Amino acid sequence: MKKILILNGTISEIPIIRKAQEMGFYVVTSGNMPELPGHRVSDEYICEDYSNSEAILRLVKENGIEGIVSCANDFGVITSAYVSEKMGWSGQDTYENALLMHRKDGFRGYFIRKGFPVPRSEVFTDVDSAAGYCKTCRYPVMVKANDLTGGKGIRRAEDRDAAVAALKDAFALSRDKRVLVEEFIEGIQQSIVVFLVNRRIIVTSCSNIYCMRNPYLVQAETYPATDFDRVETKLMDMIHAMADDLNLADGIFSFQYIVRNDTPYVIDMMRRCFGNETLLLADVRTGFPWEEAYIRASLGMDCADLKWEKPRARYCGHYGVMADRNGVLKDWTLPGDIEGRLFKKTVNLQTGDVIDNYLTQKIAHIYFTYNDLETMNREIVRYNDKICVEVT
Repeated sequence: MKKILILNGTISEIPIIRKAQEMGFYVVTSGNMPELPGHRVSDEYICEDYSNSEAILRLVKENGIEGIVSCANDFGVITSAYVSEKMGWSGQDTYENALLMHRKDGFRGYFIRKGFPVPRSEVFTDVDSAAGYCKTCRYPVMVKANDLTGGKGIRRAEDRDAAVAALKDAFALSRDKRVLVEEFIEGIQQSIVVFLVNRRIIVTSCSNIYCMRNPYLVQAETYPATDFDRVETKLMDMIHAMADDLNLADGIFSFQYIVRNDTPYVIDMMRRCFGNETLLLADVRTGFPWEEAYIRASLGMDCADLKWEKPRARYCGHYGVMADRNGVLKDWTLPGDIEGRLFKKTVNLQTGDVIDNYLTQKIAHIYFTYNDLETMNREIVRYNDKICVEVT
């Protein structure tokens, strides 16, 4: 059996781990949190920080690893690209391109050079310079740590005092100590996920994004995106242009963007699997085997003969159950009308578990289908009120 390394072991990696095992691979996982559930699913776990590229390279060499697959985190993409480049493996983008696409200052600079729509931003390496710039800003602004994901190190500031406080927080969290001050764009937040083969899009999935409990963290998505036809051509043209210009490898390519006046302003991009088991929704919507394709592409295997299935739902989505305060989880319950729509439920926290950051911790993920898009989008924004979460 070919031995491959899948970085990290959260619930987001479990579908990738299991799919790789179904494909006949011996799966090793790594990460510095042995308690994560994915490590119990893999064939072998080796404790190592997956964001440490040199350490993972040593792990690969010392353990006979023959391929690497990134986790649902940007640091994992960068490590995978670095290791693959050093080992002479195909299937990953160059290390230089991985850095460009998974650092906010990198891809924003690239977009500006190419004339693609992106919020205006300035990059700073110290608080004082950034605070000086904030004297001249038009508010509100977004302050963002350059290298973090999942809503970490991001804050909206309504005035200079709030901006300075946000800057201090972002610099404290950022590893590369680079922070962006970015114009705030108001509009509809959506995402597009495509799969590239030979730098051409072969399948597309799109969604509305809802950040309800935490304005900087995706809590829910509904598929497909509303009025996607108004921005589809612009988004696909940008993706194809980047794929050709950077000679990108086969695999997933995703934009998160905000639509204003029928223009999609890109605020984030990824070349990896996602949190919240989002590929499951892409599977359901399109019938394309996203997890298998992701693994095959990462390992440099041919993706031209993948078997498609019949789509299982036209309208679907996911929602993360979250508390409204910190404390000890007592119980949570779904009303019958929501429970009846589910086709999957993943529970992350049990009764008695401590919630110490309610703005990021998700008690469970639920996956649902609807008969029409309008009803789904109308009801999803009420889920926080309808789902009962008891915390003591």
